[in-house]
Amino acid sequence: MEIDLSRVIVTSGATAHTTEVHHRDFSEIRADGGSAKEAAAHLANKLTLALDTALTDWRRETIGQAIAEVEAFVKQAD
Repeated sequence: MEIDLSRVIVTSGATAHTTEVHHRDFSEIRADGGSAKEAAAHLANKLTLALDTALTDWRRETIGQAIAEVEAFVKQAD
C-alpha cells in the first residue's frame, strides 16, 4: 500500500501544552506529546503493541500500514 500521511490526525491535547495524534483507521489508539512529532512517536509504539492482539493476517497488515504511515509522519516532521 501507498503511504498516506493524511491518515495521521493531529489535534490539541488534554492540556494547552500537549498535542494528540491518532491514525484514521485506529481512532481508539491515541497518544499525547509535547509536539506532533513526539506524540506520533508514542503512537507508533502503541500501534506496535496492538500487533500482539491482532488475530488475523489482515489486521496485522492494516496495523503495519498504520505504523508505516505514522513513522513516515515522524520522519517528515524532522
